[in-house]
Amino acid sequence: MHNATKALLADSLIAMLEKKTLEKITVKDLVEDCGLTRQTFYNHFYDIYALVEWIYLRETEKALAGNKDYDTWQQGFYQLLISIRKNKELVRNTCRSTNRDSLERYMYAVIYDQILAVVERQAAEMTVEQKHKNFIAHFYSLAFIALIFEWIRDGMKEKPEDIVDQTAVLIKGDFEKALKKYAK
Repeated sequence: MHNATKALLADSLIAMLEKKTLEKITVKDLVEDCGLTRQTFYNHFYDIYALVEWIYLRETEKALAGNKDYDTWQQGFYQLLISIRKNKELVRNTCRSTNRDSLERYMYAVIYDQILAVVERQAAEMTVEQKHKNFIAHFYSLAFIALIFEWIRDGMKEKPEDIVDQTAVLIKGDFEKALKKYAK
């Protein structure tokens, strides 16, 4: 029931964002729409922004599940873009809100973990200091975040598969090349 209640609140918030901005939606609006009490909301979330973060976590985990190696990262990136587009109003509202920084930090952390997993697998047969692997993941995470936020700002017009294909051309072989340069 715990996750079902969270999902109910999430679905309500996403539906409300079609009509209102994030700042104009209250906990009262959500619980009335769901037929829940305010206390039920606060049993699950600190505030509406915590609900927003939970939605991002849920969607990102679904998009990136099982795509943590060099051969499947593109599918994970594609699914992430599809998820962002599916939740367009939530993402746009969050980007325009005072909570944008937390969205960027959250997306960075998720993408960094994903890229680091790919880098770690690529480095499995090499002796590379962790700081170098971390730097590679950091560098590419920043690039991915910039691409995603530019795509969002431009209205998500470009096809996700085109972004993934263009990114793949640039990245193909780069992790391995960088790791070989750092290898002892």
